[in-house]
Amino acid sequence: MNALMNAVQMQGRNAQVMGPHSISVTRTYDAKPDKVFRAWTDPASISAWLTKGEYASADVRPGGLFYLEMRGLEKINPHYGRYLRVDGPHTLEHTWVSEWTQGKESVVLIELVERDGKTELTLTHDGLPTEDLALQHERGWTSFLDQLGPRL
Repeated sequence: MNALMNAVQMQGRNAQVMGPHSISVTRTYDAKPDKVFRAWTDPASISAWLTKGEYASADVRPGGLFYLEMRGLEKINPHYGRYLRVDGPHTLEHTWVSEWTQGKESVVLIELVERDGKTELTLTHDGLPTEDLALQHERGWTSFLDQLGPRL
């Protein structure tokens, strides 16, 4: 069974180009999983909390594409990818490519579990190219996940 689960988890990943570093961040929100899931899949919501008002588009289905404009270091930084798994409101997995991944494909997995009327979110970002970029992504995701809470 473990081999099957690993095969499902790796489906759609381009492991040959992914880096060796991963990070994981967990938060608990006072909201149901479907509301948290919508925050990650509705372009208006994505724009409000993740891109801080900048442009966001998302075709949320396996194989669908997203594009985000995130402002940082006094410029717009494009981020884009394709959805690998969409199992609302429990799992969302997509590739993640930007200048901050050195243009290489990495993978973000968002897992949502309901616990006592709240939602535990675990974000795992695999395939980051360097330890320094992994630490930068961990700080970035931590900040973004902290900003998500008040919007739910």
